Amino acid sequence: MKKNSIFAAKKNARAFAAALSLAAALSLSSCYFKAEDKGEPTRMISVSGTGAVRVKCDAATINVAVVTYNRSVIEAARLNAEAVTKVRDALIEAGFAADSITTSDYRIWQDSNIRNGVQVRGEYRVTNSIHIVTMDTSKAGSAIDIAVKNGANEFSSIQFTATKTADALREARTLAIKNAAEAANLMAKTAGAELGRVIKIEEHSSPVYAARAESKMMMAANDFATPINAGDSEVAVTVYCEYELK
Repeated sequence: MKKNSIFAAKKNARAFAAALSLAAALSLSSCYFKAEDKGEPTRMISVSGTGAVRVKCDAATINVAVVTYNRSVIEAARLNAEAVTKVRDALIEAGFAADSITTSDYRIWQDSNIRNGVQVRGEYRVTNSIHIVTMDTSKAGSAIDIAVKNGANEFSSIQFTATKTADALREARTLAIKNAAEAANLMAKTAGAELGRVIKIEEHSSPVYAARAESKMMMAANDFATPINAGDSEVAVTVYCEYELK
């Protein structure tokens, strides 16, 4: 009877050990397959999409300058100050805001040249550059005319910009995302795959381009209105997207 009990106990122990071994094997096998699944590279596709929207320019920046010459630096500076004051007062009287008329650069130097190997000093040149900003682009030509008639004799540039770009930027972003999705879907189908979820999106916005004109010298005065047309600017957005492939 005792021998039978011992034999049964050993048999049960062997069965229990076998069961543990099988459970461990199954567990290890399950972990192995999971690890293998995690190790598989995700199939992806990378595309770019661009959206561009044109928006009306609503601001103008005009850069003119008053340049004066004299053998005396003090006299050259005095003449320049008088002319700049006249230009500024005329612009304000015409309705341009005082804080929109600022000095962007001021320089004094003496002209010189070489004669027979000797440096000869010439007149002093004083330049006061005036920065004029208007939120009404139709007044850009008027600003130039007023400045010229009152003493400005050098013109640097005129630039038009769009300040109300929030709506255009949102629209450009939407178009860019749609274009990227269409491109990704087309390529995925052509390759025999299906487009999955978006993994990554990067945005690259372009600056708002504006019309710009440049010149150096202007006539002392004129009796006609300078025609200026603002035109449109472009708000552009490019997105780079990564999609999962099924």
